[in-house]
Amino acid sequence: MTNHVVRQLGRDPGIIIVKRGFALSSSYIVFAIILSSIAILITNIGNAFLRGVPGGSDVYAGTSISLLSVGLTALAAGLLTTPVLLLYVYDKNNGVLEYFLSLGMNQGDIYKRYLKAGVILVVLLVLAVAVANVAVALILRGDVIFPLEASALAAALSLSVVSFDTVAMMAFSSLQKQRAGANQPLGLALGALLVLPAYMTPYFLPFIVVVVVDLAEAVVIAALSIALFLLSSRLIRREKLLP
Repeated sequence: MTNHVVRQLGRDPGIIIVKRGFALSSSYIVFAIILSSIAILITNIGNAFLRGVPGGSDVYAGTSISLLSVGLTALAAGLLTTPVLLLYVYDKNNGVLEYFLSLGMNQGDIYKRYLKAGVILVVLLVLAVAVANVAVALILRGDVIFPLEASALAAALSLSVVSFDTVAMMAFSSLQKQRAGANQPLGLALGALLVLPAYMTPYFLPFIVVVVVDLAEAVVIAALSIALFLLSSRLIRREKLLP
């Protein structure tokens, strides 16, 4: 039974794209691991040692520092999924997308494969971050609940940002002209800009307000990504996916 499940996962289009993306460019994995490790340390240092230190009106220094991990984790998720975006451009230039179209797929069907790969990577990352946050909190004898709350916020924001970033950059790359050695989706930093409020609000707003702002941001970005995906067949013509 286990071997059957493994074989089925191996045939999954999302898993295949993840493997091909990392084979194409694996350096982003290292960057994502480093950034998410920093996020884990920030979460637990602020939680364990600076939890009750006042940092301003209704704001605590430990909470502010810990909540910076939400934006950092989302940024790490964006880095981790960058190989998927680069693979999309690579496949476009080498006729793989043309082959998909010949099988009867539309633009949305093709985008769905790469989007699924990005979501798989984000889920794996945020689960690993949540487990690591709990483990480090127990080692430092800090509060376990707060790291879990920060991990949940990071998961919501990461999934929404990566979903939007993936669909938007795939659509944008289809509008680009080919340039030898430089035909990459322009604007890979878009994800960092989308999570900018997550870096700023912890310094000025109380914890509960920051949570509401981050969740609202995640909902808005998720709605934008869904809208882009549903409109993908209208936004980009089929011939734009040809090499």
